[in-house]
Amino acid sequence: MHKSLLIAAALAVVLFSGCAREVIVPEVLQQPVNSKVYTKCNIWYQNPDEISAVNMQKGKFIPFGTEIEVIGASDRKVVFKDLKGIQYTIKFDEALMMVPVETYLKQIFTLSDKAEQIKGLDPAAVSKLEKGIVTSGMNRREVLLAYGTPAAFRTPTLENSTWIYWIDDHSTIRVVYRADKVKTILNLND
Repeated sequence: MHKSLLIAAALAVVLFSGCAREVIVPEVLQQPVNSKVYTKCNIWYQNPDEISAVNMQKGKFIPFGTEIEVIGASDRKVVFKDLKGIQYTIKFDEALMMVPVETYLKQIFTLSDKAEQIKGLDPAAVSKLEKGIVTSGMNRREVLLAYGTPAAFRTPTLENSTWIYWIDDHSTIRVVYRADKVKTILNLND
């Protein structure tokens, strides 16, 4: 009997140690019943089934302010679909991202629709943001809409004067600020 319990306990450890921790997104976003969820930034991707959580600035993107439905989230992935029914999966690695998935969810999703997100912004800037373009003179809020929150492992705080984003596995974009406005954008190979 004792041996059977040990085997059962060992199997349980093996089974549950590999399981992802599920996250209840409406709780994380404090979403009221019947409210909608939107993208908080442009979410870039090449393959909708394998989107990098670092939001590499390559390929197509889901525009900020896009209404979405979250299918599920865990500490390994976030799955959602847009109103066209296209399903997307973001691969999440907490050790790499250096933030819990709950924080990440608040960085990419919001309860504010596009009109609320762009309220008070210059229409010319909004036009660029809708194309995924960041230019000199933009403010931090505008950069967050276009590129999202930079990964904490290269930009530990949004107070930094330089935010680093990835184009691909080997190239980065460095957005350099002076007085909270973009001074320059540098494309570099790391």
